[in-house]
Amino acid sequence: MRRTLRTRPTFLGATLAGAALAVALPSAAANVLQNGSFATGLSGWKMTAPASWEAEGAAGPGSGSARLGGNPGIVGALSLSQCAAVTPGTAYDLGATALLPHSPEAQGGISIRLVWHSWPGCEGATLGLAPALDFPHVAPAGWTRRSLERLRAPYGAASASLLVVPWSSGSESAFSAFLDDVELSPSSMFETLTLPTAASVDGANGERFQTTLVLTNVALFTRRVDVTLRCPSSQPCGTSAVSLQLAPGETRVFADLLLDVFGKRNGAGAVEVTYEATPGPIVVSARAATVHAERPGNGMALPILPASAARNAATFFGLTDGRAGAGGTRVNAGVYNPSDTTVFVVFSVHDENGDVRNTVSRWIERREWAQIDDLFSRAGLGPATPGAYVTFQAEAPDFPFLISIDNRSGDPTFLEPTESFLP
Repeated sequence: MRRTLRTRPTFLGATLAGAALAVALPSAAANVLQNGSFATGLSGWKMTAPASWEAEGAAGPGSGSARLGGNPGIVGALSLSQCAAVTPGTAYDLGATALLPHSPEAQGGISIRLVWHSWPGCEGATLGLAPALDFPHVAPAGWTRRSLERLRAPYGAASASLLVVPWSSGSESAFSAFLDDVELSPSSMFETLTLPTAASVDGANGERFQTTLVLTNVALFTRRVDVTLRCPSSQPCGTSAVSLQLAPGETRVFADLLLDVFGKRNGAGAVEVTYEATPGPIVVSARAATVHAERPGNGMALPILPASAARNAATFFGLTDGRAGAGGTRVNAGVYNPSDTTVFVVFSVHDENGDVRNTVSRWIERREWAQIDDLFSRAGLGPATPGAYVTFQAEAPDFPFLISIDNRSGDPTFLEPTESFLP
């Protein structure tokens, strides 16, 4: 079987060669930039500050990347740039892959900025800037894909300049960063938003957790919304996809998402909401709560995430403040893999001193949702303690999540992932 042919990744990618793990590469078919993959050196790019071509890239030896030196200060200095023609009023997706090796003498990052221009050739009036696509140093060092979606070109725009700005602290010579697979492409007609976890299920201590989904069509005409449930590989639900029609201005509330939409009395998984985005957004929100008749919990808001929010690494803080008393706090950890390949993921449990106490790892199949109940117990530890935290690492971008549950009341708290800046 395939799993027996693969070795367990170390996630230590501190060198350029060792960092080329399974990075999700973009499709270059619609890229309006020239040589965004750096396969032909630095051709197509204007170099302002010192930069060089590196044979090693995100796709492995010989694929090519740009090596950028340090530019002191938070703002940094322009290193590479390129001008591209754009269509007024069109939405574009901006993406890139970068590697920032750890250096004890210098820290920094890369900022990619997009400026709209009224004339071809990036001349004429400046019509504004899109939000910056930033790559700070994260640990462990490895190729990381980031993107910004649906950046709409102003209606008077004829071109856009893409600016690559490295920044660093410490010695300039001690810092280097690598950039690959820069892409600016027209956005897809369809938008997919992800609810990383949803459930209609009985809990460990007699609670019942239930997820509510709210959809609002802000357009002036009827819209179709496709809602898909992604389940554990041990409980496949490949046919759990439902198409809904929302009337103009209609808000639809599904108090028990899994039951009301998918007809599942018991179950859990990730939920994807897909719609045609050209007319504008569908507003999506979700929350979960315990529904015990005598002691219902306050519940928690759940995030609705764009594709660009998937990540290779994350840190989860604030697992507990200790007020759960003798009942303690249990922490459930989970992940949804939105890609078409199997990925290896690791949750590491750290104590209040930052030391790794234990790890829990597993393979996640394509389009699979998985949850590790009571992570600290699975790691052979006692209840979560104040100051403890959890780090997450994956071969390819996923949607990780942690839920902290007060064992006294059964009330859950969704913990947002933050960047991982650990050395």
